[in-house]
Amino acid sequence: MPQQLLQHREAGKGTPLVLVHGFPFDSRMWDDQLAGLADDFRVIAIELPGYGQSAPPRPFTVASAAEEIHALLKSIGALPCILGGLSMGGYVCFEFAARFIADMRAMVLSDTRCDADGPEAKENRNRMIQVARERGSTAIADIMEPKLLAPDTPKNRPSVRQKLRQIMESVSPQTIEHTLAALRDRSDSTGRLKTISVPTLIVMGQQDAITPLAVAQAMQQGIPGARLAIIAGAGHMPPMEQPDQFNRTVRDFLLSLR
Repeated sequence: MPQQLLQHREAGKGTPLVLVHGFPFDSRMWDDQLAGLADDFRVIAIELPGYGQSAPPRPFTVASAAEEIHALLKSIGALPCILGGLSMGGYVCFEFAARFIADMRAMVLSDTRCDADGPEAKENRNRMIQVARERGSTAIADIMEPKLLAPDTPKNRPSVRQKLRQIMESVSPQTIEHTLAALRDRSDSTGRLKTISVPTLIVMGQQDAITPLAVAQAMQQGIPGARLAIIAGAGHMPPMEQPDQFNRTVRDFLLSLR
């Protein structure tokens, strides 16, 4: 059993909608969902180990993060839940589903993938770890920022870029290192897709430069009954880039299950 509970932020009442952030972000990436979906759900935004209010830095794995989230949700009476995650958060969703599917009502996967890192991707993680050690969080933000947003987002919504930079630069280099190791060493969930027995929505930014559409399509084919939604005008961060469209897509899907 985890020795300490993760921190979280929440808004609203009703069915728990639990959201797990990507790398290297924190629960602030879900601000528009905490505000925009709270009329219909009890929205719970998780802070993974070392992030936001879940400081200080400490090692974790994708699997241990899923177990810690389950312990937290049990402690706050938020099971069964709808579980959603973006990118790294999606990896956590797969591990949660592998362990606690009976405590899930549905799943929302945004701009993520189910396969493990290959040799090249692992080496890239190792290089990023060195950058974090030697040059800090700002250097990691410099590397990641150009790939995160749709080309028009910085011009049309400059506040999104500014907020992303603020979040990324606030993460400690040690937390970045721990996270990169967790991502590098995560297990492959491809073979488990067919065992996911809850309604699943896969959301993709139309201009995501990190996760190809073909990856989302393969997950849709692998998960029984999964639906796929494309968010226009978004890159890798639809919840921040196109929050109204993202929220409407998620709300419509979840309300259709009632």
